[in-house]
Amino acid sequence: MSQENVERIRATFEAFIAGNRDFGAGLLHPDVEWDASEFEVPGVGGVYRGPASVRQFWREWLSAWETVQFEYQVVDAGDSVVVLLDQWMRGRSTGIELPLGKYAHIYTFRDGLVVHWKVYMSQSQALEAVGLSE
Repeated sequence: MSQENVERIRATFEAFIAGNRDFGAGLLHPDVEWDASEFEVPGVGGVYRGPASVRQFWREWLSAWETVQFEYQVVDAGDSVVVLLDQWMRGRSTGIELPLGKYAHIYTFRDGLVVHWKVYMSQSQALEAVGLSE
């Protein structure tokens, strides 16, 4: 099942790159929790519960950016999938480019759907959290 989860996450990222901004549609468990408490962006941190809340977070976040670009690597971590990101954005109203830098997401699955999703501002901490190291 872990390879299927890796492919689900990879397909979601590729859909986002292709322009589908309904990030995670069809991939979120009814009990999903998006833990953005470690996000080092003012006004963004917190924990969001349920697919509607998670999608609302992403709609609001993405509405601020003219472009969101990133490079990513997907890592199989057994019951979880780690995505290592290096991201930069351009503000919609300012045109200012902002590097978010290197950070990571951990996705935990239940019944083939993401039930827990957490952001780590440190890639090494994310890898350690799933028992891996850089």
